[in-house]
Amino acid sequence: MPTKKKAAAKKAAPKKDESHAKGLLAAGLVAGAALAVGTAYYLKTPKGKKMLKDVEKKAFAMQKKLVTELNKQKKLTKENYAEAVGKVMAYYGKTKDIAATEIPEVRDYLLSKWKDVEKEYKETTKTIKKKK
Repeated sequence: MPTKKKAAAKKAAPKKDESHAKGLLAAGLVAGAALAVGTAYYLKTPKGKKMLKDVEKKAFAMQKKLVTELNKQKKLTKENYAEAVGKVMAYYGKTKDIAATEIPEVRDYLLSKWKDVEKEYKETTKTIKKKK
């Protein structure tokens, strides 16, 4: 019986489908835009307005708590600011006024605002010194 040689079939390496990746990116952008439009629409509804008021209340309360912590410091430094932010986030983590998953994001946001806080502090300090 004659034997047949089996030809080794080479599998072609699959090409990366760049158009597929671009399509996914475009779909993601469209979905994000649709979500933004939907959120904006929701915030105009009575429930959305109430939710927005609640968020503003919580943000104001958090700001007040942070200012209280900062006033305990003799001098405002980046380290003192980071410590105060840490204390405020720990407080909100215990009270559960903020979702635990949101705390790192809020902490990072507050820490990213250090330059603005420092600038405001310096301007306020100058104003107070001028009044004396």
